Amino acid sequence: MLRGRGTLENISEIIDIVLMSIGFSLVIELYQIKQTIKGDDWAEYFLIYLIYLLTWIIGSNIYKVYQSRRFTSAGRELTQMLKAHFFSFACSMILINLYNPNLIRNRFFFYFGAFVVCLTLGMHIITRLILQAWRKVGRNTRYVLILGGGSAAGLYLQKVKANPQLGYRVIGYLAPTKNGLKIPYLGDYTNLESVVSMNIVDLTVVTALITEKGIQESIEILDIMGKSVAVLLDDIVTKVARSRPVDFGGLSMVMYDSYPRRPWQEVGKRGIDVISSGLGLIVLSPLFLVIVLAIRLTSKGPAIFAQERVGLNGRPFKIYKFRSMVVNAEELKERLADLNEMSGPVFKITNDPRVTAVGKFIRKTSIDELPQLFNVFKGDMSLVGPRPPLTSEVNLYDSKHRKRLAVRPGITCIWQISGRNEVGFEEWMEMDAEYVDRWSLWLDMEILARTVPVVLGRRGAS
Repeated sequence: MLRGRGTLENISEIIDIVLMSIGFSLVIELYQIKQTIKGDDWAEYFLIYLIYLLTWIIGSNIYKVYQSRRFTSAGRELTQMLKAHFFSFACSMILINLYNPNLIRNRFFFYFGAFVVCLTLGMHIITRLILQAWRKVGRNTRYVLILGGGSAAGLYLQKVKANPQLGYRVIGYLAPTKNGLKIPYLGDYTNLESVVSMNIVDLTVVTALITEKGIQESIEILDIMGKSVAVLLDDIVTKVARSRPVDFGGLSMVMYDSYPRRPWQEVGKRGIDVISSGLGLIVLSPLFLVIVLAIRLTSKGPAIFAQERVGLNGRPFKIYKFRSMVVNAEELKERLADLNEMSGPVFKITNDPRVTAVGKFIRKTSIDELPQLFNVFKGDMSLVGPRPPLTSEVNLYDSKHRKRLAVRPGITCIWQISGRNEVGFEEWMEMDAEYVDRWSLWLDMEILARTVPVVLGRRGAS
């Protein structure tokens, strides 16, 4: 396996801790010059340093700050660092404020945070530039052996040639036959042990199919010899967006995910859902009572409409809405089929005759969706996610449309902030697929922020 973290990364972490100590000392010196801190008063401020250091260690591991720079771009490294600093800053502020609010009020913590961010980011940029310069002149080189040939090996060689700053040098390749690669041909797979014994080999890259004769035996030999192995995934596997190792009761497996898996962000998403929906149900309860009375007094039937929808990976659940239509709306739907304005397996009419007087108002203002906060609290839905479809609609989906079922459905998503009923079915499905592919907690926050003006402006609702 490729090592994501080595000696250099461990040294980098130690340097960052030293820089945090220097940052703390500089701010103490600054405050003593300003006579804001006198004598031994600095000892109390030492708690700020300890708390930030602890939260940084946690945050840097969550966001994988200290990974090998060979496999991480400069942009990603700096982004992960900023995320880790934001995590540390937020957690530290909460803990320090609980202990002694005065430590926050005199801005010492903010100056310390600014010094730490600038010092650590600056050092990481300098370190990356030095490493890239060394590798370009042949220092800090990693020697690579290729198992396999053909187009896959050629593609890998192009990447190595195009990125000299990564510091890789290919010594040659092993394959059943010589196939025209412009690097030394070292024989077939039976020569593996002698080639590794006679050459410096830091990494072996497998570009052949795992099922090819001799490859599995070669990987076992390399494992016995303690060598790192990277496998270039074939076309079928690379169609799956992401992979991660899984230990299934001692059985090693690789899990392929069709969308980003971010465990800590998933926990945060669920936490936000529970807290927000719980508070929403409590705060909006007077409005709920008013809407219930208005519906019951102006039309026959229950105020709450429950309907079976399709949720995460096809799970059926009951969705709740304020009833905006007449009681026999489903029976009338067949008679109005010719008036459907949406393409695909979705039914929408701009001036639907089944909608009641109160229903027109609550649909236009999206108030009819508020009972779904209970679905969010239960866990059937999320605040943000593709709208849950009807079973009859899902039965008419193409395979590509089912991607939207890969995540928990929500009250709002990209479709809601992009025109809603003004958007065609295929474009709608593409928007939901985009959400699945791009999902992150930050994307959810962006969608929620953009939903507010859309709802207030009543854009796209009917």
